[in-house]
Amino acid sequence: MLTPRLEAIAEMVEPGATLADIGTDHGYLPLALLNRGVIQSAIAADVNEKPLESAKRNTPDNLKEKMQFRLGNGLEPIGAGEVDQIVIAGMGGELISEILSADWQKTRSFASLILQPMVKVAHLRQFLKENGFYIEDETMVQEGSKFYQIIKVKHGQEQKLQPIHMEIGAGIIEKGGPALEAFLSFRISRIDRILSQLDRCGSEKQEEREAWKWKREELLEVKRNVGKGNH
Repeated sequence: MLTPRLEAIAEMVEPGATLADIGTDHGYLPLALLNRGVIQSAIAADVNEKPLESAKRNTPDNLKEKMQFRLGNGLEPIGAGEVDQIVIAGMGGELISEILSADWQKTRSFASLILQPMVKVAHLRQFLKENGFYIEDETMVQEGSKFYQIIKVKHGQEQKLQPIHMEIGAGIIEKGGPALEAFLSFRISRIDRILSQLDRCGSEKQEEREAWKWKREELLEVKRNVGKGNH
C-alpha cells in the first residue's frame, strides 16, 4: 500500500518501462510497481547503505531477479540510457537540480524524469525551464497538512511559463481538485497572517506589504480559475 504521494508518482510511470528510483529509501515504489506488473525491472539506488539493506529485505523472492540495489550518490550508480525512467522524489528542489546537472549527457539519455521536490519547487521549475526540459504531466497531492507537487518531464522542447506557474504548475491548475484548493486556501491564509503583522509595522514596510498583497491577488485569481483550463 503506497502513500498518496508515492501512488501519484506510480501513476506517472510508463507501463512496461525500466525504472531507477534515486534515493529509494525502503524501495516501496519500485517494489509496488514490480508487484503490480507495471514495470519490467527496477534499480533502487541510495547514497546510504541502511535504506538499501531495508529495501533488499522487503523484496520477495519472486521479484529479486527484477530488482537491483546500488549504493551511490545521485545518478552515479546508473549507466547512461540504462533505464527508461528516473524517479527522484523526497528531496529539495535545489538538490534535485544538482543531481540532474552533475552529468548532462547521462541525464538527457533517459526518456523521462519524474521529480517530486519537498521544498524549492519554483527553483526546480526555473532550472528545468532554463535547461530545455518540458513538463509532460504534473499533479498535486495532499498528505495530512503537507502538499506535494509531482512533475514528469522530458528533454528537448522549450516551454513558456508564466511567473505563477513556477510556484504552481499550469497542469496542476488546469486539473484542479481538492488538494490544489486546500493548498491555495493554506497559502492565502498564511499571507493574511503576514499582512496582519506588517500592518502593525507602519509605513516602513509598505513595499513588502504591497508585494504580499500582489501575491495574494495572484493566488486568488488562480483559485477563481481552478479547473477551467485558462491558465
